[in-house]
Amino acid sequence: MDTNTAQNTVTTQTLPNLPVQGEHPLLDIPFVVGIDGRQFKGERLSLVAAEITGLMDPALDGATRLMRFMFPFKGFSVTLEVLGQVQALDRGNGHATVSFVDPAGEHLPQLRHLINSYIAGDLVALGEVIGVAPSIPSPANRAAAMNAKRLTFSRVVGSAGLAVATLALIAAVGTLAYNRIFTQPLTAPGLAVQDGMTLTATAGGQVDYVNLAAAKGEVAFTIRATSGEMLSIAMPCDCTATALAATVGATVTAGEPMLSVHTADAPIVIAATVPAADVLTLAFADHVKVQFGDGSTINAAVDSASLRAEPTDAGLPVRLIPSTPLPADQSGQFAKLTIIKKSWF
Repeated sequence: MDTNTAQNTVTTQTLPNLPVQGEHPLLDIPFVVGIDGRQFKGERLSLVAAEITGLMDPALDGATRLMRFMFPFKGFSVTLEVLGQVQALDRGNGHATVSFVDPAGEHLPQLRHLINSYIAGDLVALGEVIGVAPSIPSPANRAAAMNAKRLTFSRVVGSAGLAVATLALIAAVGTLAYNRIFTQPLTAPGLAVQDGMTLTATAGGQVDYVNLAAAKGEVAFTIRATSGEMLSIAMPCDCTATALAATVGATVTAGEPMLSVHTADAPIVIAATVPAADVLTLAFADHVKVQFGDGSTINAAVDSASLRAEPTDAGLPVRLIPSTPLPADQSGQFAKLTIIKKSWF
């Protein structure tokens, strides 16, 4: 996926006491790695490698596997599939290093965005605390105290400064009041995807078969249910399919998204999972502000039909329709979502 130059530039900051893998620092960011159906705890991560711990199989030493990197957020998680090679396996201490076979693969834009946001502190919630910087004494007042001849001029300058500060304070209070009353940020991010449908698991079990190139009516994936039954899901259209959790051997739960299917010329929409507490506010909102990692901002309207969808444990999956068409290279980018409520004036 192509992203613009601003997003592809890795944020440069001073990171003290961080282990380094080549030129890439390993960050203590929370994540979990799934290898051959077994989960390992992530210790450190960079764009090219990761350190993991857990009960290690000796057969993994030097092995190359398709791994699922899961990043837990509040109320949802982000999963990336990365082809990695297990190195420096220390079975006694349950520690191993994973090197990415293709660091510039399809996972790179999303992984770079997560790491950059973590470094910049954008993923750290500060709650509802608002800090106000202390006011700075006016240099004109200090000069007036030192020079009596400039007393009148200093008073004029001080009055003007006080008026400007008062106006600035009124503007700041007005902005804070507006944001407090008429805006509501969503904790879950949005994801730009091509408009289509999502095929979900009909039962919990293990994925036995996946065919992303299946034609309409052919089997797209098969699940070996915990009851022993083989449940097959047919492709509903002649369209492009993208795997979400549909990986052979993966364990899934009922209702978990498996495939995203869409036609080649489908427009870009914003997909998001809204917490149950915010669904009513979203239903009566004026619009949703969508801000991408490169700083670009658009408005979007919620698809009322998606508000009647079946909620999951993480929240209600909704579809946001941009007010202006998005370019194809915007697909796959995360965005910050803010509900803009209707005003009474």
